[in-house]
Amino acid sequence: DPEHPDRMSIDKFLFLSERVFRQGGETNEAFKYEMSRVAKAFDLKIGEVLERVAEVVEPFYQKALDTTRSKIDTDAVSSDMLLRARNSLGIDEMTANDMHLVTFADEVKCLLGKNDKTSEDADLSALAFVEGAKDRLSKLQDILELEDLEADYEISSEATPLFQARALAIMDEAIAGSLSPESAWEQLNTRQGELLLKDESMKDLLASMVMQAMGKSFEDTMAFAKVNNVGATYDKLLDALGVKEACRAVLQQSHWSEFDDFDGLFFDPASKSSAIGFLSRADRLRLYKIFLARSVRNSESGKELTDENYEKVKDVKGMLAITDADEADEFKMAFGQELQKTLNMAMFEMTGDDFTEDLVKNLEAQIDQVINDYRLSDSLVAEFSAPIYMRAVNIISDKTPSGIPSKEKMEQLDKLRYLLGMEKEDSYNAHLEIFGNAYKTSVSESMGSTGVITKEYRKPLDELKKRLGVSEEDSRRLYLDAMQDRMVPMIEYIVLELERTMLNAEQLARKRQKDFGEDYFKSGKGASGNLGLGAEANIMTDCMNLIDFYTVNDIAEKREIGTKTIEKKVVENDEEKTVTEEVPDYETVYPITGLGSNAVQQELAELLYRQFVVGGFTAQGPQAQRYEDARDNLGGILGLEKAKMEEVTNSIGSTIYENYINNSMRTKGQLDQQDMMFLANIQGKLNISSDDSEKMLIDTQKKLLSEEANAIVANESGPEIVKAFREKCNSMGLELEADVGLSRAMVEEMFEIEVSPALVNGDITIESGDLLTEIQESFGMTPEDAEKMFLDIILRRAKSAMSRIKAELLRGREENCVDIVLRLMRYGQFVNGELELSVDEATGWKIFNMYDSMDFEDMDKETVESNKSVLKISLGLS
Repeated sequence: DPEHPDRMSIDKFLFLSERVFRQGGETNEAFKYEMSRVAKAFDLKIGEVLERVAEVVEPFYQKALDTTRSKIDTDAVSSDMLLRARNSLGIDEMTANDMHLVTFADEVKCLLGKNDKTSEDADLSALAFVEGAKDRLSKLQDILELEDLEADYEISSEATPLFQARALAIMDEAIAGSLSPESAWEQLNTRQGELLLKDESMKDLLASMVMQAMGKSFEDTMAFAKVNNVGATYDKLLDALGVKEACRAVLQQSHWSEFDDFDGLFFDPASKSSAIGFLSRADRLRLYKIFLARSVRNSESGKELTDENYEKVKDVKGMLAITDADEADEFKMAFGQELQKTLNMAMFEMTGDDFTEDLVKNLEAQIDQVINDYRLSDSLVAEFSAPIYMRAVNIISDKTPSGIPSKEKMEQLDKLRYLLGMEKEDSYNAHLEIFGNAYKTSVSESMGSTGVITKEYRKPLDELKKRLGVSEEDSRRLYLDAMQDRMVPMIEYIVLELERTMLNAEQLARKRQKDFGEDYFKSGKGASGNLGLGAEANIMTDCMNLIDFYTVNDIAEKREIGTKTIEKKVVENDEEKTVTEEVPDYETVYPITGLGSNAVQQELAELLYRQFVVGGFTAQGPQAQRYEDARDNLGGILGLEKAKMEEVTNSIGSTIYENYINNSMRTKGQLDQQDMMFLANIQGKLNISSDDSEKMLIDTQKKLLSEEANAIVANESGPEIVKAFREKCNSMGLELEADVGLSRAMVEEMFEIEVSPALVNGDITIESGDLLTEIQESFGMTPEDAEKMFLDIILRRAKSAMSRIKAELLRGREENCVDIVLRLMRYGQFVNGELELSVDEATGWKIFNMYDSMDFEDMDKETVESNKSVLKISLGLS
């Protein structure tokens, strides 16, 4: 029993114990330990002890809070006093904040005149804060250290029911029309001030009331819609519009931006809390459909949507969140049949034989009336107009056996297009589908047997294009289709001629899977498989006919690709000067090609282009220039890329360069000025760039020199041939390894071919340093590499010489060793005797004695002794 004296004594003891331990500065662990001992003495758990301490403390602190409320106007209390009380009593922050909120709420109730005895039947709309309540609550908030949000919440919690009690009545009066929006807002604003409500709270409250009012209207509306009571549904939607407008008018008086998008805020179908959140899309469309149909029915004629009703329909669309697409569908379903009937009637009248200008005027009036009566959109009219116009074009076509309608019939179609509200561009598809083939046929017939459309037929074709109502773009495409139909057999024939010159009858039949027979070939014999002059001439003529066909018929097109800078002469102040100017840059486009029309395969297209280039190159006189000028056109007509055409011409140029340079260098040894002029002429004829021409020249020379070097080494040519070869390369400014492309091994082999014989016969001695340097530099070798190579040659030659000396001595032919010993001595001079020979001492002395016995009358004594010393070292003698 909490009221029992013993219980109260124990609780007081527990409270004092808690205070002693807390204020003694004990740690949390020490505090729990000491309090656990106290709890154990009373057979309690520490949690129970702390709860009983709080029950003792909170009444004391509550008395302090009550005192604060009673003395708020005396400035006798402060937040510091409450802090000291909390510290003394041991009230934690969370408990204190909760108690502060309750105290503040009690003060709010008191100032509103609400208490526990307030009757449920009391007039809440009459309750309000007393005078000075705002200042009093502000002081209390500061003393209790409450956040603005906390204080506002407590005020709003108590004031909201009081505000709603009055605000609902005000909104009902505004909706009923007995209170103007201005007066309604003035009363709402006054009530807001009486209850100290902040604007944010007001916005939420007003939005909630509008949602309730609109939601109730839609609930009533759906109740009638579900039982198909169309009339009542229409009336309820009108009522809902009235509620919406009344609420909007009141909220507009607030000038709060949150209410600017009224429909978006209150009629969002994606939000369950909006006024229409409970309505499904099907329900909303159903209500809109009923309202739309009833709006027309309720008009005076029963067949029109008046201005007033149309505005209401638009308002209902926004209120029910009907999308533009759904609106268009509903208008189409409701009034599309009437529109289609009127347009069809106009179409049949306009395509008949009894056509007058008055007919057009009268039909226009009827169509306009339907469109205006039902407020039909241009897009809806266009949706019905297109298929109706297509049918009209078909009717006109059926009445024209030739496929080309008369001028009068086309005028009728033009007037019908006007009646249907169609632009000229809107009719192009129909005219293309119905009359396009007639135009294409006319183009084909205009070409005649030659395939070329002459000037006399061009103007009639242009007039026909305009009469048929085919657009420029479509007529161009039809024109190109007709040209392609004519061009494909031409290309196929040329390709067949090309294959005929390259293949024999059996090969051609196997490729084409068709037996051509020997008599197919013009010579009466099978093709040799080589390109004959006669066949080439035929191909060249056929190719030129193809190019003329393409050019004269204006098939190629110019396309602007940017700008380029040109120079031009101008006269300023009687003085001629050169200026630069930016002008458009164009490229030629070939809209129909052999590859694009599958008339030729890539390999054959390249081969045909190659043959044409070769044919043009071998031609003479004016015809050669004509072929040269037409070369790029043929490549474009065949569908070859510019890079591929350059590749082909460069390949031909490379072959010509190689053959010509090969012949010139074999006969002359090098190219002279006449040769260079000839190659420059080839470059111009084949339109080869300077860089490519120079590369071909160098590559060809390298190839020929490389082949010559291979032949020299393979045929074991003598040093004279090697010397002549390297000197020729040097005269052309080419290094054997870096420029000609010879391998290091081949350069070293050629070095040895030239040096070894001279070393053996004595032409190269220790005094021949300049000669060796000249050879080394001529071969493009570094001094280090040449020295290493020369040393290797000496050592190998020395070993070979020693082997021969030993062999001759073994057979007793000492007389044959004289020249070899002298040669061995010369080898030793280059390396100061260090020849790395393997020779026994007896043989060494025998060889030395042989040298010592030789006749050296023409040589000075010092040289002889020096040679002997070198020979001793070479033979390993001391």
